[in-house]
Amino acid sequence: MSSQQQAKLAFIGCGGFATASLFPNIHLVPQIDLVAVCDIDEAKAQRNARNFGARRVYTDLHEMLDKEDLDGVFVIGPAPQQYELIPHVVTRGIPVYTEKPSANTSAEAKELAELAQTNGTWGQVGFMKRFADVYRMAQDIVARPEFGDVHLVKCKFSQGPYPQIWGIDSAKRAMLIGQLCHIFDLIRFFGGDVKTVQAMYHEATPTQFAYFANLEFVSGAMGQLDVNGLECRQGFRDIVEILQVVGFEANVVVEDMMHLRYQAPDDFTTVAPRAGRYVHEFKPTWTGIADTKATFGYRGEVEHFAKRCLGLVEGGPDLWDSYKSLQIGEAVYDSSHGARTVTIES
Repeated sequence: MSSQQQAKLAFIGCGGFATASLFPNIHLVPQIDLVAVCDIDEAKAQRNARNFGARRVYTDLHEMLDKEDLDGVFVIGPAPQQYELIPHVVTRGIPVYTEKPSANTSAEAKELAELAQTNGTWGQVGFMKRFADVYRMAQDIVARPEFGDVHLVKCKFSQGPYPQIWGIDSAKRAMLIGQLCHIFDLIRFFGGDVKTVQAMYHEATPTQFAYFANLEFVSGAMGQLDVNGLECRQGFRDIVEILQVVGFEANVVVEDMMHLRYQAPDDFTTVAPRAGRYVHEFKPTWTGIADTKATFGYRGEVEHFAKRCLGLVEGGPDLWDSYKSLQIGEAVYDSSHGARTVTIES
């Protein structure tokens, strides 16, 4: 464990997502010393250095990596750009934080994971749902002996039309990569690795479609996915997200990353045993979710990266998790477009 109090971190990429979702957490994580920022657009780099306290600005990542003594680097951009830039960091043995997914394909994501491992380092991937309050609560419940083994994981995610992005050949494939990789990681977080996938596809328009999939986990548990861009008109505004994890005579449901219901095996009162079902509920007031960066996991993932760079914590979503999430998306696509049952390589 390091005695160092702050991790010396830098950013490569000062675009919209990094500026809105990650940079604002810097001042709120005491374990971070923001040493430098880098972007080919110098105005963006200067802006973020000024607004978030970085001491130095670069437009060339190689110059920054040569001059700075860093404990970790954020590489944030579109997946193809991350796939191109991450090797420059990990080949120097420096840990990297990158957004989800780390690349466009599972093969490319595996390359990055292997490259980091070969160079004695690691990478964290921005699956922030793992750090969201309600999913952490759900994990705590699922880990209790009373919950029993996980037997079923069901997840529904819907939004509006999804665009064609990152040079991917179609929106129906792009959504599985750019958006639903979050959902695939979420079901692995609760159910473990996926062994087989059987999926169906229905299309209303090239940007509005649905996938339905049955999953078999390596553990023997079952899973079900309902993911679509049909239910809502606004693509990135009107989102529905529901996760259910079923144990033995117990289940927990999380809705829209804010509400949680837990039906425990035992009733919490003996007054009216015939009346069931008794449900424990978490339903925050507006004050409970006012700090959205913390509520939805963005601050937690940034803090985890800093602490792991210091040797204070272990684990967390890594480059291998990005690979496995992309594997599930590719299996859903292949199965629903003719391959029937797809077995995922372990």
